[in-house]
Amino acid sequence: MSSPIVNIIPNWIQRNIVFLHQKFAHLNRVQKLALIIGDQIKDLFPDKNSQIMGLDIGCGDMRLVEMISEKNPSLNWKCTDIHELPTHLKDSEKWQKYVRFNGTNLPFADNLFDVVVFSDVLHHCMPQAAALLKEAKRVGKFIIIKDHFEHGILSRNILKLMDYIGNYGYGVSIPDYYFTKEKFLCLVDESELQIVHLQNRLKLYPAPVSILLRSELQFLSVLN
Repeated sequence: MSSPIVNIIPNWIQRNIVFLHQKFAHLNRVQKLALIIGDQIKDLFPDKNSQIMGLDIGCGDMRLVEMISEKNPSLNWKCTDIHELPTHLKDSEKWQKYVRFNGTNLPFADNLFDVVVFSDVLHHCMPQAAALLKEAKRVGKFIIIKDHFEHGILSRNILKLMDYIGNYGYGVSIPDYYFTKEKFLCLVDESELQIVHLQNRLKLYPAPVSILLRSELQFLSVLN
């Protein structure tokens, strides 16, 4: 997710990319993801009176969990990422739920969370994905993953273009490749997890953008 704490001093190209991304894409996409992920959490925890502890790994600007909480007020979130919190945000009430981690070991107790979320994060850390999932399994009961499936060279380059628009301005590196369904299933097995739900198509973009950014490039999975 787009983050104001990754690239503190962007160049003018990055500043303009961030402006365009925020204005035309980011908010609408996050709103749709919040509804989809929020519905999954409701299905996992149907008791409206229960207090649910959630962890967002690679939390970005934290808009996703804020929007999920608007529809699910029983959710209490911690948010984590690898970046140091800038001084000017340390006294912000919003960022009090942020905890930095080292990219490998989550600084939380076993079974502390009911649900752990990775939203467009794992494809940025492919070599560490299995280790991260095992850490998520250690601290949480259910894991929700939103990410991408590539289906060949053309779709891979489309995803790279999406990542460039969505991440370059924030100083986030662009991956060389993405999950295929087969690679993702192998990752789940390697992490000793089970798939509760797998949705292969997510409609996040309106026409005519959806012609290029097709729904089969997006997937959502729930693991335990």
